[in-house]
Amino acid sequence: MEDEIKSLKDIESLIFDYELDNIKGTCDNCSSCYKYGKTLSNSFFFHLLCQRLVKNIEFIHEAHRLNGKYSDEKSCNDFIYWIHNKINSMNNKIDKSEINNIFRELKSIWVEVNGKQKISGIGPLHKCDISTIETLNFNELKEKKMMSDYCHNFNTLHTKLTNSNKPFCEIYYDYFKKTMQAYDKVYEECHKKDPGAKCPKICEKKQNNPQLILDNLRCDKIPKPVEEEKRITEKQCNTEKGVLHSRLERALLDASNPVFNYSDPRAIFLIFFTLWGIFLSLFFFYK
Repeated sequence: MEDEIKSLKDIESLIFDYELDNIKGTCDNCSSCYKYGKTLSNSFFFHLLCQRLVKNIEFIHEAHRLNGKYSDEKSCNDFIYWIHNKINSMNNKIDKSEINNIFRELKSIWVEVNGKQKISGIGPLHKCDISTIETLNFNELKEKKMMSDYCHNFNTLHTKLTNSNKPFCEIYYDYFKKTMQAYDKVYEECHKKDPGAKCPKICEKKQNNPQLILDNLRCDKIPKPVEEEKRITEKQCNTEKGVLHSRLERALLDASNPVFNYSDPRAIFLIFFTLWGIFLSLFFFYK
């Protein structure tokens, strides 16, 4: 389990998702949340979500100041997905009529805290279109997230799985097998036709066919899929050969010793000579 956690830290989309879910430490602007959500029936849930949102905004600004991370459109879209996912997971605990109000309040706190965090110039969240933070079709949003993660991680997984026996290659392979089904949707939305609104920009004009990895696997701890399908044990082979040999012997025996029946031409001569013998016997007996 420790090896799995250690290795998957190299998968960029997983790192960011994990950080959004597990931010710890102080929160300088969390008190701002108490100015919002007062009219909501479940203000307790709103304030918990609001504080996590504020801490993540602060974290993204801090990470950007330190190393320029998370200013790309992919990170922005992942953050917006995170907000939708948290609200969607609470659908059974909040009144559905309040969801729009929750989104509206979160937009307000986003604008306030993001404005305070941006010291000068362009902040890391400048590519985030917060107008998209609304009750969109969550399944469509989830599908787009799945596609963008696949495209984002493809080059990393290609390097890990096609270069000779990288450490933890079997763990990367397992993750790849679980996520490669996303390519069917990527192909449909981004390659089969001109990319439309449903195609994540990170997937456009990219070579990300899973066969580029599957056909060039170099990890001794996993079998190549093609070889795995064709593999047959010696015992199975000998058993099948024995069955075929037995069937062949039976066929040859039947051909050399055909069963006698009344459709056989030899039956005509046999019947004729039998009747002739009976006739002669009666003839000489009465004579």
